[in-house]
Amino acid sequence: MLYKSQGIIIKRTNWGEFDKLITIYTKEFGKLVIKGKSIRKNQSKLKGHLELFLLTHLMIAPGKKFDIITGAETIESFPRLHQDLPSLYTAIYFSEILDKLIAGPERDENLWQLISNSFQDLDSGNDIKETIKNFENSLLQVLGYGQQKNFIDFIQELINSEIRSYQQLKKII
Repeated sequence: MLYKSQGIIIKRTNWGEFDKLITIYTKEFGKLVIKGKSIRKNQSKLKGHLELFLLTHLMIAPGKKFDIITGAETIESFPRLHQDLPSLYTAIYFSEILDKLIAGPERDENLWQLISNSFQDLDSGNDIKETIKNFENSLLQVLGYGQQKNFIDFIQELINSEIRSYQQLKKII
């Protein structure tokens, strides 16, 4: 049985010769890891709708190991975000944090609103530092951690891993 969802693509990983695993934070289900079959082929019809940081409407079929994308349509491409280096690096930073902090599918309307609003802010040209500060503070609140003195130190200790995109982001902004 097919199901539909809309979400923002936060990570893509090659899988096999022509497939990709796509990590997407969806409004309906939370974080999903789904397979895009043959999307690395040049003639793939879905390829352009499954790029990083696109808000996409998806048709998904249940699969054995991973559910499979059967249809995709871009809702919002966030064009400024893709053309502005500080905005792009901020989106990479947000995505890495979300991928490492969110374990799996669990719908959270507040988290969805935070993510979609943050990507809209990046695309609208709002002050990057303010957008980052709002994202970090709001993310901790939504996840139940309250205010923390140093966001990045707290997160890295929490996940016992380094947020690699943070160092690059600091150089750019």
